[in-house]
Amino acid sequence: MDIQGTTKHDAGKVKATGNKPNDRFMKLMLQPTKLLKCLLRGMQIAMLLNLASVATAQSDLVMNGSSVYSDLGKDQFAAALYLETQQQNPSIAHSMQGEKRMEVRVLNNYSKRRWFNLWMQSISINNSRENFSESAQDLMTLMQAAKSAPQKGDLIEYLSSPDKGTSMRFNGTELVADLPADVFGLLLNTWIGSIPPTTSFKDEILGKQRNPTAVELLETVTTAPERVSLAASWILPPEPTAVAAVAKVKPKPAIKKTSKAKTATPAKLQETPAPVASKPITPVTAIAATSAVADTKQGATKDQPTSDANTSVSKGDDHTETSGAAAGEDSEAVTGSEDEADFSIAEALAMRDYTPLVVQAIYKKISYPSRAINRGFEGTVRMAIVVSQSGALEKVTVAQKSRHSILNKAAIKATERAAPFPALPAALNTDEFEITVPITFKLK
Repeated sequence: MDIQGTTKHDAGKVKATGNKPNDRFMKLMLQPTKLLKCLLRGMQIAMLLNLASVATAQSDLVMNGSSVYSDLGKDQFAAALYLETQQQNPSIAHSMQGEKRMEVRVLNNYSKRRWFNLWMQSISINNSRENFSESAQDLMTLMQAAKSAPQKGDLIEYLSSPDKGTSMRFNGTELVADLPADVFGLLLNTWIGSIPPTTSFKDEILGKQRNPTAVELLETVTTAPERVSLAASWILPPEPTAVAAVAKVKPKPAIKKTSKAKTATPAKLQETPAPVASKPITPVTAIAATSAVADTKQGATKDQPTSDANTSVSKGDDHTETSGAAAGEDSEAVTGSEDEADFSIAEALAMRDYTPLVVQAIYKKISYPSRAINRGFEGTVRMAIVVSQSGALEKVTVAQKSRHSILNKAAIKATERAAPFPALPAALNTDEFEITVPITFKLK
């Protein structure tokens, strides 16, 4: 009897509770703004959990190597390559299957235009035109995913996965996913391809040399909390103004491209990239330069190791070394017009076609000084040049020197002798074009 009575009494309670409105829920329904905030908070938590699962999938990767990209006398970003197993062979590192990650810790403010040019030009000279053209749209998607230009402290990650293809995270927020695996291969070639920023950068990324400074920067430089929040806000839906819109709120997913994802094979590592011109671009070597070794003027110049200060030679100047610190100041400025810069596929393709023409024209004029060969001098000189609309050489700046002044002067001379260059393509839509050209002097 007691049991039956208790059961009947509990049932009554359940029934009564079922008929009684939930005050808290009703208050939320009557206050759509609060309800919306609760929904958005739930979406944020779900996205964070998803990001955590993605990060866990690559938690077993090991750092293959790290380096620092310097330009105009300043460290611009620290870079690291993560693989499932360490690999020093660039071809194997490029083609090996499994998870991969390229990590970039920004150390200096960039404009959108400068960041776009940095990657597109390097992609242009390290990959064939065919591979570039096939992935042009995907590269544009990748480069324009971030709504803000990179700033000091930002963390940008490019990831490759057998399941997800190529994806990109900006300060922890995944902005792009499911691009073809080829895209990651194009990016990786800019670091370990035939024309990297410098030979030491490539060797350090491949783990052949260690760079403790790069490791320290990657571990100690952090992202500002407001930059993390900003990146997360890019994938949230806008707050609706009407109550009726509450039921339609859906989280905005990362940009996805599924045409060739998951099944695409990585782009072939280009040891000798093929530009539009008839001959491929190849790094400058002593063997390639022996026919022009009789440069007696260079041999008469006293050679001394140089510092990291820049060499800037404007049109009409002589070869006197001057400070280029003023040029480095541009890297700190992010103007409103630059930050709003937009790019088209036509512009990207025009840049891809034009950049190798300039690089090859300079390489044809390189003469490896006989004195440098005799003394075993090697190194990379990275030139920043400005070309006018007509193709005239407006300015030459040594963005990064080698340790040997004789090689730096040889690079400047080759650049000046290569001018004038072809006129700028109309698709570039600019009166002058800045190009960075790495010139590597290497003995074989």
